[in-house]
Amino acid sequence: MEDWIKRAKKLMKDQSLTQKDVADSMGKTTGGAVGHYFTGRSTPNIKQMKGLANKLGVSFSKLVDGHDVVDEELLDECLQLVEQAEHETGLNLSPKQSAKMVTYLYRLSKDGQKVTNKNALELIKLYS
Repeated sequence: MEDWIKRAKKLMKDQSLTQKDVADSMGKTTGGAVGHYFTGRSTPNIKQMKGLANKLGVSFSKLVDGHDVVDEELLDECLQLVEQAEHETGLNLSPKQSAKMVTYLYRLSKDGQKVTNKNALELIKLYS
C-alpha cells in the first residue's frame, strides 16, 4: 500500500472522516469512487490529492511524502505552468505525465533555474 494512502487513512480515522466525507474534496460524489484510490486500483491526479490534503488539514507534501519540506507556492506555480501548457497545446496528459512534468519543473527551479511557460511547453512537446 502506498504511503500516502496510509497517511490519509490515519488522518481520516483521527478526524472521524469516511471516504464519503472526503469524496467532494477529490472531485467525486461517492465514497465508493474514492475507494478506488485507497485500494490502489486508480491513481488520483494532483488536483485530487491537493483537495484531499486540504480537507485533511495538511500540506500536499505532508500527505504525499510525509514531510513539509516542499515549497507549496513554487509547486503551485509549476502545476499552473503545466496546466497552461497542456491547455495551449490541446494535449490531455495522464496524471502520471503531469506529475512528472511538475516534478521536473520544480526541481529545475530548486536548482536555481527560472521556470517559465516556455519550459513547460518544451516539456509537453516531448509527450506529443
